[in-house]
Amino acid sequence: LSRLPGSTRVLGEVLLGPDHSLPAAFYVFRAPHSYTREDLVEIHTIGTPPLLELVRRRALGLGAIPAQPGEFTARAFLNGAMDLAKAEAVAGVIRARSDAQLRASRRIMEGALSKKTIEARDTLAELAALVEADIDFSDEPIDFITPDKLRRQLARIVVDLEGLLADAPAIERLDVLPRVLLLGPPNAGKSSLMNRLSGTNRAIIAAAAGTTRDVLSAPIRIGRGEAVLLDAAGVDRSSDSVLAAAREAALAAAEQVDLVCLVVDVSATEPRQFVNRIKELDLPKVVVAANKLDLITEDQAGRQATLWEGHQLGPVCLVSALTGAGVDRLRQALAEPLAELTGSASAEGIFLSERQRNALRNALDALRRGSQLSESPGQPLIVQSCWRSSCARPWIN
Repeated sequence: LSRLPGSTRVLGEVLLGPDHSLPAAFYVFRAPHSYTREDLVEIHTIGTPPLLELVRRRALGLGAIPAQPGEFTARAFLNGAMDLAKAEAVAGVIRARSDAQLRASRRIMEGALSKKTIEARDTLAELAALVEADIDFSDEPIDFITPDKLRRQLARIVVDLEGLLADAPAIERLDVLPRVLLLGPPNAGKSSLMNRLSGTNRAIIAAAAGTTRDVLSAPIRIGRGEAVLLDAAGVDRSSDSVLAAAREAALAAAEQVDLVCLVVDVSATEPRQFVNRIKELDLPKVVVAANKLDLITEDQAGRQATLWEGHQLGPVCLVSALTGAGVDRLRQALAEPLAELTGSASAEGIFLSERQRNALRNALDALRRGSQLSESPGQPLIVQSCWRSSCARPWIN
Protein backbone atom coordinates (compact mmCIF):
# COMPACT_ATOMS: atom_id res chain seq x y z
CA LEU A 1 0.00 0.00 0.00
CA SER A 2 2.84 2.42 0.75
CA ARG A 3 3.92 2.32 -2.91
CA LEU A 4 0.47 2.87 -4.42
CA PRO A 5 -0.53 6.29 -5.79
CA GLY A 6 -3.49 8.21 -4.43
CA SER A 7 -7.08 7.72 -5.56
CA THR A 8 -6.43 3.99 -5.88
CA ARG A 9 -8.74 1.07 -5.04
CA VAL A 10 -7.20 -2.34 -4.48
CA LEU A 11 -9.02 -5.61 -3.81
CA GLY A 12 -7.34 -7.95 -1.36
CA GLU A 13 -7.60 -9.59 2.05
CA VAL A 14 -7.09 -8.66 5.68
CA LEU A 15 -4.95 -11.38 7.26
CA LEU A 16 -6.32 -12.06 10.73
CA GLY A 17 -3.99 -14.95 11.43
CA PRO A 18 -2.20 -17.86 9.79
CA ASP A 19 -5.44 -19.51 8.69
CA HIS A 20 -7.98 -16.68 8.66
CA SER A 21 -8.57 -13.72 6.37
CA LEU A 22 -11.34 -11.40 5.26
CA PRO A 23 -11.98 -10.07 1.75
CA ALA A 24 -11.56 -6.31 1.64
CA ALA A 25 -11.21 -3.28 -0.60
CA PHE A 26 -8.42 -0.82 0.20
CA TYR A 27 -8.83 2.84 -0.81
CA VAL A 28 -5.62 4.86 -0.85
CA PHE A 29 -5.65 8.65 -0.43
CA ARG A 30 -2.46 10.72 -0.65
CA ALA A 31 -1.95 14.06 1.07
CA PRO A 32 -3.40 16.59 0.67
CA HIS A 33 -6.34 14.84 -1.03
CA SER A 34 -7.87 13.23 2.04
CA TYR A 35 -10.15 14.23 4.91
CA THR A 36 -7.19 15.07 7.15
CA ARG A 37 -4.81 16.16 4.33
CA GLU A 38 -2.56 13.28 5.38
CA ASP A 39 -1.83 9.93 3.73
CA LEU A 40 -4.84 7.75 4.45
CA VAL A 41 -6.02 4.20 3.72
CA GLU A 42 -9.61 3.08 4.18
CA ILE A 43 -10.36 -0.62 4.64
CA HIS A 44 -13.80 -1.69 3.42
CA THR A 45 -14.72 -5.19 4.54
CA ILE A 46 -17.60 -7.26 5.93
CA GLY A 47 -19.55 -5.08 8.36
CA THR A 48 -20.25 -7.67 11.06
CA PRO A 49 -19.19 -6.15 14.42
CA PRO A 50 -17.31 -9.24 15.71
CA LEU A 51 -15.30 -9.45 12.47
CA LEU A 52 -14.57 -5.72 12.52
CA GLU A 53 -13.33 -6.10 16.08
CA LEU A 54 -10.90 -8.79 14.88
CA VAL A 55 -9.64 -6.41 12.18
CA ARG A 56 -9.18 -3.67 14.78
CA ARG A 57 -7.25 -5.98 17.10
CA ARG A 58 -5.05 -7.12 14.22
CA ALA A 59 -4.25 -3.51 13.32
CA LEU A 60 -3.44 -2.67 16.95
CA GLY A 61 -1.24 -5.72 17.18
CA LEU A 62 0.77 -4.44 14.20
CA GLY A 63 1.36 -1.08 15.88
CA ALA A 64 -1.68 1.01 14.97
CA ILE A 65 -2.87 3.54 17.56
CA PRO A 66 -6.60 3.96 18.26
CA ALA A 67 -7.95 7.36 17.27
CA GLN A 68 -9.30 9.49 20.07
CA PRO A 69 -12.88 10.84 19.79
CA GLY A 70 -12.84 13.61 17.19
CA GLU A 71 -9.18 13.06 16.29
CA PHE A 72 -9.71 12.83 12.53
CA THR A 73 -11.62 16.11 12.49
CA ALA A 74 -9.02 17.68 14.81
CA ARG A 75 -6.28 16.70 12.36
CA ALA A 76 -8.30 18.08 9.47
CA PHE A 77 -8.62 21.39 11.32
CA LEU A 78 -4.94 21.55 12.31
CA ASN A 79 -3.88 20.75 8.74
CA GLY A 80 -6.12 23.47 7.29
CA ALA A 81 -8.64 21.14 5.65
CA MET A 82 -11.50 22.88 7.46
CA ASP A 83 -12.02 25.92 9.65
CA LEU A 84 -13.23 25.84 13.25
CA ALA A 85 -16.85 26.51 12.27
CA LYS A 86 -16.89 23.43 10.03
CA ALA A 87 -15.16 21.32 12.69
CA GLU A 88 -17.85 22.33 15.18
CA ALA A 89 -20.49 21.46 12.60
CA VAL A 90 -19.09 17.92 12.29
CA ALA A 91 -19.70 17.46 16.02
CA GLY A 92 -23.17 18.95 15.54
CA VAL A 93 -24.02 16.43 12.83
CA ILE A 94 -22.87 13.54 15.02
CA ARG A 95 -24.93 14.56 18.05
CA ALA A 96 -28.00 15.81 16.12
CA ARG A 97 -31.24 14.47 17.57
CA SER A 98 -33.60 16.09 15.10
CA ASP A 99 -33.85 16.92 11.43
CA ALA A 100 -33.58 20.63 12.29
CA GLN A 101 -30.28 20.12 14.13
CA LEU A 102 -28.94 18.01 11.27
CA ARG A 103 -29.88 20.61 8.64
CA ALA A 104 -28.38 23.47 10.66
CA SER A 105 -25.06 21.66 11.13
CA ARG A 106 -24.90 20.52 7.51
CA ARG A 107 -25.35 24.12 6.35
CA ILE A 108 -22.26 25.11 8.35
CA MET A 109 -20.32 22.09 7.05
CA GLU A 110 -21.16 23.12 3.49
CA GLY A 111 -19.59 26.53 4.13
CA ALA A 112 -22.65 28.79 4.41
CA LEU A 113 -21.15 30.63 7.39
CA SER A 114 -17.50 30.47 6.34
CA LYS A 115 -18.31 32.01 2.96
CA LYS A 116 -19.82 35.10 4.59
CA THR A 117 -16.98 35.65 7.06
CA ILE A 118 -14.20 34.89 4.58
CA GLU A 119 -15.57 37.50 2.18
CA ALA A 120 -15.52 40.11 4.94
CA ARG A 121 -12.06 39.07 6.13
CA ASP A 122 -10.59 39.22 2.62
CA THR A 123 -12.02 42.70 2.08
CA LEU A 124 -10.56 43.86 5.39
CA ALA A 125 -7.16 42.43 4.47
CA GLU A 126 -7.24 44.45 1.23
CA LEU A 127 -8.21 47.59 3.16
CA ALA A 128 -5.39 47.04 5.65
CA ALA A 129 -2.90 46.64 2.78
CA LEU A 130 -4.07 49.91 1.21
CA VAL A 131 -3.80 51.73 4.54
CA GLU A 132 -0.26 50.40 5.01
CA ALA A 133 0.67 51.52 1.51
CA ASP A 134 -0.71 55.00 2.23
CA ILE A 135 1.42 55.18 5.39
CA ASP A 136 4.57 53.83 3.71
CA PHE A 137 4.26 56.27 0.80
CA SER A 138 2.79 59.21 2.68
CA ASP A 139 5.44 61.54 1.18
CA GLU A 140 4.41 60.62 -2.35
CA PRO A 141 1.52 62.35 -4.20
CA ILE A 142 -0.36 59.03 -4.39
CA ASP A 143 -3.68 58.18 -2.74
CA PHE A 144 -4.04 54.43 -2.52
CA ILE A 145 -7.43 54.83 -0.86
CA THR A 146 -9.32 57.87 0.39
CA PRO A 147 -10.73 58.09 3.94
CA ASP A 148 -14.28 58.34 2.55
CA LYS A 149 -13.90 55.14 0.55
CA LEU A 150 -12.43 53.37 3.58
CA ARG A 151 -15.38 54.38 5.74
CA ARG A 152 -17.91 53.34 3.10
CA GLN A 153 -16.40 49.89 2.64
CA LEU A 154 -15.99 49.48 6.37
CA ALA A 155 -19.62 50.48 6.95
CA ARG A 156 -20.79 47.93 4.37
CA ILE A 157 -18.92 45.14 6.15
CA VAL A 158 -20.32 46.23 9.51
CA VAL A 159 -23.87 46.20 8.12
CA ASP A 160 -23.39 42.72 6.63
CA LEU A 161 -22.01 41.27 9.86
CA GLU A 162 -24.62 43.00 12.00
CA GLY A 163 -27.30 41.49 9.77
CA LEU A 164 -25.76 38.03 10.13
CA LEU A 165 -25.63 38.41 13.91
CA ALA A 166 -29.22 39.68 14.11
CA ASP A 167 -30.79 37.18 11.71
CA ALA A 168 -29.03 33.97 12.77
CA PRO A 169 -30.74 32.29 15.75
CA ALA A 170 -28.73 30.58 18.48
CA ILE A 171 -28.02 26.98 17.54
CA GLU A 172 -28.23 26.06 21.23
CA ARG A 173 -31.99 26.56 21.09
CA LEU A 174 -32.25 23.47 18.89
CA ASP A 175 -30.89 21.44 21.83
CA VAL A 176 -34.07 22.20 23.78
CA LEU A 177 -36.63 19.61 22.78
CA PRO A 178 -40.19 20.82 22.19
CA ARG A 179 -42.66 19.80 24.88
CA VAL A 180 -46.03 18.18 24.23
CA LEU A 181 -48.57 18.01 27.08
CA LEU A 182 -51.33 15.42 27.32
CA LEU A 183 -54.22 17.34 28.83
CA GLY A 184 -57.77 16.24 29.48
CA PRO A 185 -60.35 15.13 32.03
CA PRO A 186 -59.63 12.30 34.48
CA ASN A 187 -59.81 8.75 33.15
CA ALA A 188 -59.72 9.86 29.50
CA GLY A 189 -56.78 7.54 28.85
CA LYS A 190 -53.91 10.06 28.94
CA SER A 191 -51.55 7.69 30.73
CA SER A 192 -52.37 4.84 28.36
CA LEU A 193 -51.76 7.14 25.40
CA MET A 194 -48.46 8.30 26.91
CA ASN A 195 -47.29 4.71 27.23
CA ARG A 196 -48.43 3.99 23.67
CA LEU A 197 -46.65 7.02 22.17
CA SER A 198 -43.45 6.60 24.17
CA GLY A 199 -43.27 2.82 23.89
CA THR A 200 -42.74 2.53 27.65
CA ASN A 201 -44.75 1.97 30.81
CA ARG A 202 -43.83 5.38 32.16
CA ALA A 203 -47.31 6.14 33.50
CA ILE A 204 -49.37 4.02 35.90
CA ILE A 205 -52.68 2.90 34.44
CA ALA A 206 -55.75 2.29 36.61
CA ALA A 207 -59.49 2.37 36.17
CA ALA A 208 -59.89 4.84 39.02
CA ALA A 209 -59.82 8.51 38.11
CA GLY A 210 -57.03 10.65 39.54
CA THR A 211 -54.23 8.07 39.30
CA THR A 212 -51.79 10.61 37.82
CA ARG A 213 -51.08 13.49 40.19
CA ASP A 214 -47.61 14.70 39.19
CA VAL A 215 -46.50 15.83 35.75
CA LEU A 216 -44.69 12.84 34.21
CA SER A 217 -42.35 13.07 31.22
CA ALA A 218 -40.89 10.75 28.60
CA PRO A 219 -38.91 11.35 25.38
CA ILE A 220 -40.71 10.37 22.18
CA ARG A 221 -39.89 10.30 18.50
CA ILE A 222 -42.31 12.37 16.43
CA GLY A 223 -41.85 12.91 12.72
CA ARG A 224 -38.16 13.56 12.00
CA GLY A 225 -37.28 14.79 15.49
CA GLU A 226 -37.68 14.23 19.19
CA ALA A 227 -39.97 15.80 21.76
CA VAL A 228 -40.70 15.50 25.47
CA LEU A 229 -44.15 14.13 26.19
CA LEU A 230 -45.75 15.30 29.44
CA ASP A 231 -48.65 13.59 31.21
CA ALA A 232 -50.47 15.72 33.77
CA ALA A 233 -53.35 15.15 36.16
CA GLY A 234 -56.89 15.22 34.85
CA VAL A 235 -58.73 18.51 34.67
CA ASP A 236 -61.95 18.43 36.70
CA ARG A 237 -63.65 20.32 39.50
CA SER A 238 -62.75 17.92 42.31
CA SER A 239 -62.96 19.33 45.85
CA ASP A 240 -60.11 17.10 47.00
CA SER A 241 -57.22 19.41 47.88
CA VAL A 242 -54.53 17.12 46.45
CA LEU A 243 -56.40 16.57 43.19
CA ALA A 244 -57.16 20.27 42.96
CA ALA A 245 -53.45 21.09 43.32
CA ALA A 246 -52.60 18.52 40.65
CA ARG A 247 -55.24 20.03 38.36
CA GLU A 248 -53.78 23.52 38.78
CA ALA A 249 -50.30 22.15 38.02
CA ALA A 250 -51.67 20.62 34.83
CA LEU A 251 -53.33 23.87 33.75
CA ALA A 252 -50.16 25.85 34.51
CA ALA A 253 -48.08 23.41 32.46
CA ALA A 254 -50.54 23.70 29.57
CA GLU A 255 -49.70 27.37 29.11
CA GLN A 256 -45.92 26.77 29.11
CA VAL A 257 -45.52 23.96 26.59
CA ASP A 258 -45.12 24.06 22.81
CA LEU A 259 -48.10 21.87 21.94
CA VAL A 260 -51.13 20.49 23.78
CA CYS A 261 -52.61 17.10 22.92
CA LEU A 262 -56.13 17.30 24.33
CA VAL A 263 -57.19 13.76 25.25
CA VAL A 264 -60.94 13.18 25.54
CA ASP A 265 -63.07 10.08 26.03
CA VAL A 266 -65.36 9.61 23.03
CA SER A 267 -67.35 6.95 24.89
CA ALA A 268 -68.49 9.54 27.44
CA THR A 269 -70.25 12.88 27.11
CA GLU A 270 -67.87 15.73 27.84
CA PRO A 271 -69.45 18.54 29.86
CA ARG A 272 -69.77 21.89 28.17
CA GLN A 273 -67.95 23.43 31.15
CA PHE A 274 -64.83 21.44 30.30
CA VAL A 275 -64.75 22.69 26.71
CA ASN A 276 -65.31 26.27 27.84
CA ARG A 277 -62.53 25.93 30.43
CA ILE A 278 -60.11 24.77 27.75
CA LYS A 279 -61.04 27.66 25.48
CA GLU A 280 -60.37 30.13 28.32
CA LEU A 281 -56.76 28.97 28.67
CA ASP A 282 -53.92 30.69 26.83
CA LEU A 283 -52.86 27.51 25.07
CA PRO A 284 -50.39 27.02 22.22
CA LYS A 285 -51.52 24.91 19.29
CA VAL A 286 -53.88 22.05 20.17
CA VAL A 287 -54.39 18.60 18.65
CA VAL A 288 -57.44 16.68 19.90
CA ALA A 289 -56.96 12.96 20.55
CA ALA A 290 -60.47 11.50 20.72
CA ASN A 291 -59.58 8.36 22.68
CA LYS A 292 -61.29 5.02 23.40
CA LEU A 293 -62.32 4.48 19.80
CA ASP A 294 -62.52 0.76 20.60
CA LEU A 295 -65.58 1.35 22.83
CA ILE A 296 -67.87 2.91 20.20
CA THR A 297 -69.33 1.98 16.84
CA GLU A 298 -68.22 3.38 13.50
CA ASP A 299 -71.31 5.61 13.29
CA GLN A 300 -70.67 6.94 16.78
CA ALA A 301 -67.06 7.61 15.86
CA GLY A 302 -68.15 9.75 12.92
CA ARG A 303 -70.52 11.76 15.11
CA GLN A 304 -67.83 12.27 17.76
CA ALA A 305 -65.35 13.48 15.15
CA THR A 306 -67.90 15.99 13.87
CA LEU A 307 -68.71 17.08 17.44
CA TRP A 308 -65.10 17.80 18.42
CA GLU A 309 -64.28 19.41 15.09
CA GLY A 310 -67.18 21.75 15.80
CA HIS A 311 -65.51 22.95 18.99
CA GLN A 312 -62.68 24.31 16.79
CA LEU A 313 -59.94 23.50 19.28
CA GLY A 314 -57.65 21.96 16.68
CA PRO A 315 -57.36 18.97 14.34
CA VAL A 316 -59.16 15.88 15.65
CA CYS A 317 -57.73 12.34 15.58
CA LEU A 318 -59.82 9.33 16.58
CA VAL A 319 -57.54 6.92 18.46
CA SER A 320 -57.49 3.94 20.74
CA ALA A 321 -54.60 3.91 23.18
CA LEU A 322 -55.56 0.33 24.02
CA THR A 323 -55.38 -1.14 20.51
CA GLY A 324 -53.14 1.45 18.83
CA ALA A 325 -55.75 2.33 16.20
CA GLY A 326 -55.27 5.85 14.84
CA VAL A 327 -52.03 6.45 16.78
CA ASP A 328 -49.92 6.81 13.63
CA ARG A 329 -52.28 9.50 12.35
CA LEU A 330 -52.03 11.23 15.74
CA ARG A 331 -48.23 11.19 15.51
CA GLN A 332 -48.46 12.84 12.10
CA ALA A 333 -50.87 15.47 13.43
CA LEU A 334 -48.46 16.23 16.29
CA ALA A 335 -45.44 16.32 13.98
CA GLU A 336 -46.80 19.07 11.72
CA PRO A 337 -46.97 21.90 14.32
CA LEU A 338 -43.72 20.73 15.91
CA ALA A 339 -41.99 20.99 12.52
CA GLU A 340 -43.10 24.62 12.33
CA LEU A 341 -41.24 25.35 15.58
CA THR A 342 -37.94 24.47 13.91
CA GLY A 343 -38.91 25.62 10.44
CA SER A 344 -36.28 28.41 10.53
CA ALA A 345 -33.62 25.70 10.29
CA SER A 346 -34.44 25.47 6.61
CA ALA A 347 -32.06 24.95 3.76
CA GLU A 348 -31.35 28.69 3.76
CA GLY A 349 -31.08 29.28 7.50
CA ILE A 350 -27.83 29.77 9.44
CA PHE A 351 -27.62 29.12 13.18
CA LEU A 352 -24.72 30.44 15.29
CA SER A 353 -23.17 28.98 18.43
CA GLU A 354 -22.42 31.26 21.38
CA ARG A 355 -18.70 31.12 20.58
CA GLN A 356 -19.38 32.22 17.03
CA ARG A 357 -21.65 35.04 18.19
CA ASN A 358 -18.97 36.29 20.58
CA ALA A 359 -16.36 36.18 17.81
CA LEU A 360 -18.65 38.27 15.59
CA ARG A 361 -19.28 40.77 18.39
CA ASN A 362 -15.54 41.17 19.02
CA ALA A 363 -14.84 41.72 15.33
CA LEU A 364 -17.66 44.27 15.05
CA ASP A 365 -16.35 46.11 18.10
CA ALA A 366 -12.90 46.45 16.50
CA LEU A 367 -14.42 47.58 13.20
CA ARG A 368 -16.56 50.24 14.86
CA ARG A 369 -13.55 51.59 16.76
CA GLY A 370 -11.58 51.72 13.54
CA SER A 371 -14.42 53.54 11.79
CA GLN A 372 -14.65 56.13 14.55
CA LEU A 373 -10.89 56.75 14.57
CA SER A 374 -10.79 57.09 10.79
CA GLU A 375 -12.88 60.24 11.12
CA SER A 376 -10.18 61.92 13.25
CA PRO A 377 -7.21 63.53 11.46
CA GLY A 378 -3.72 62.35 12.29
CA GLN A 379 -4.71 58.85 13.38
CA PRO A 380 -3.56 56.58 10.53
CA LEU A 381 -1.42 54.29 12.68
CA ILE A 382 -4.19 53.77 15.25
CA VAL A 383 -6.72 53.09 12.51
CA GLN A 384 -4.31 50.65 10.91
CA SER A 385 -3.94 48.88 14.25
CA CYS A 386 -7.73 48.52 14.63
CA TRP A 387 -8.11 47.15 11.12
CA ARG A 388 -5.25 44.72 11.68
CA SER A 389 -7.00 43.65 14.89
CA SER A 390 -10.19 43.00 12.93
CA CYS A 391 -8.37 40.97 10.30
CA ALA A 392 -6.32 39.02 12.83
CA ARG A 393 -9.25 38.01 15.03
CA PRO A 394 -10.31 34.37 14.69
CA TRP A 395 -13.74 35.50 13.50
CA ILE A 396 -15.99 32.49 13.24
CA ASN A 397 -13.28 30.24 11.90
